[in-house]
Amino acid sequence: MPEKLTQDEQRERRRQRLTVHLDGRFDLTAEVAAIVHPVAYQVSRPARPEVMLRDVDAVGDAVAEVVHVAAGLIAESKAADDRTRRLAADLAVRPRQPVITDEQIISGSWSGAMVAYAEQVARDLAALLDRALPPDAEGLRGNPSASDRVVAALRILDRAARDLDRRIPCVRQRQGLPSMDEFNRQLREQQDRDRATAALARFGVAT
Repeated sequence: MPEKLTQDEQRERRRQRLTVHLDGRFDLTAEVAAIVHPVAYQVSRPARPEVMLRDVDAVGDAVAEVVHVAAGLIAESKAADDRTRRLAADLAVRPRQPVITDEQIISGSWSGAMVAYAEQVARDLAALLDRALPPDAEGLRGNPSASDRVVAALRILDRAARDLDRRIPCVRQRQGLPSMDEFNRQLREQQDRDRATAALARFGVAT
């Protein structure tokens, strides 16, 4: 695997299901921003973005899962032995997940809240990854590395963001269609025009 990949290159490898080794250069804040900012902007463009609240919440939950994994790893790293590390991971308290509001979806500002949420563990996570064993290291005894665990959580976030991104065109198309009342009004107007044209034709008046 090539060394010293940029974070953008690592993201592309991750999305292609290729091996990724996150080290101390990994910035969780920048990663969440790169994933969430673009989709938040696209979500804000339809007439009524708030209808996508459930899908936006799914992205928020995925960010929360990454933060939870990071918090667990950080807690494990401070424990003395295998047993206390497992207990520390189970008891790790992640920062309180932000509640995403309709107003934030409309403005796109929910992405900033997600980035700020991830920022709370980003520095400690980078320090942990800097000293952690690389994937497939003999010392791991077949267990996933810290990098592997973060990458697995990030793939969940990738998928949630992709699902949201795919839904946006459908929502924009649906909201661009006339409402039933508007459709019925347009139909009545067309029928009135057709009757008027027919009546004039009976009197030999061209339209």
